[in-house]
Amino acid sequence: MDNKNYNNDFFSYNGVIGRKNYIINMLILFALYFALFFVRFETFTQFTNIKFILPVLMFMVSLFKFVILMSALSVIYRRIADISLFRSYAFNLAMKRIFVLIYVFPILYLFCLRYFLDIIPFIITALDFTVLYMLFPLGIIGIIIFSFVKSK
Repeated sequence: MDNKNYNNDFFSYNGVIGRKNYIINMLILFALYFALFFVRFETFTQFTNIKFILPVLMFMVSLFKFVILMSALSVIYRRIADISLFRSYAFNLAMKRIFVLIYVFPILYLFCLRYFLDIIPFIITALDFTVLYMLFPLGIIGIIIFSFVKSK
């Protein structure tokens, strides 16, 4: 494989990414995401009389978290493409299905689907259990495993 296929961008679904760049990009994205939890944004608006600054600031932080998650998904997708580059079509298809099940579905569920299923509470309870206690740990384990698997 030539170097033209390697893509180290944070938000791109084209090309593949090596192990070293994958680890670096994921560490940067996780550090950004978790740093947002430690900042108290209410304190920035404490000494002002303008009331709309806090909702705008919180919207921008939520949007930034969403962009970080989508960037992490693109990095994971390119790593999966790197792992399954010279392998069989069945392996490539299985890896893409695992990607959708373990990574895309939980994010779509938490950001969108949960609001639509609000009228059926027992489905929300079952999906919360499935996503939070089964798919998130599998996703974290998968992220760690992808950093050690060599491409062919």
